[in-house]
Amino acid sequence: MTVPAAEGVRVRAASREDWPRMVELQRELARFERMAPPDDAEAARVAAMMFDEKKIEAFVAELGGRIEGIAIFWEGLGSSFRARPFLFLEDLAVAEAARSRGVGEALMAALAREGVARGAVRIDWSVLDWNVNAMRFYRRLGAAPQRDWVRYELDEEAMKRLARAQALAPSTRSALPRDP
Repeated sequence: MTVPAAEGVRVRAASREDWPRMVELQRELARFERMAPPDDAEAARVAAMMFDEKKIEAFVAELGGRIEGIAIFWEGLGSSFRARPFLFLEDLAVAEAARSRGVGEALMAALAREGVARGAVRIDWSVLDWNVNAMRFYRRLGAAPQRDWVRYELDEEAMKRLARAQALAPSTRSALPRDP
């Protein structure tokens, strides 16, 4: 599906100079998602992961010379069978005042071009189940909810329990709950 670039929207790779505005957009996104916004230490860790360690990447979208959207993503192994990467879109944030002006579409199109250039098998992301506007937006771009796969997560506390169980027990199997 071809997504036309919105008039006046310019998408480019993020630079360290963009970081203060990117943090503003991350904080706006966190409030929208009903989460605690990143504090200064958390924001600094993300900046280091992006600009120093190169673990994550980002695009910024400018409208009228001001950054009004960001797409933060990372590359992973999309298929060990096919030996090809995938891109995971961690955050897509568009300033509230810039919504419905093509900023989100321009960021997604740039991410799609990046995926094609890298030979990616797909782009993955998550959407909160109550964010119907985002789901409508993604469907309009040609995306669909994932079929056949159930996404799981091991949250921070569960990771700590599993790590402790592995370290303390001679057999993890005996220290962990049984499958139902």
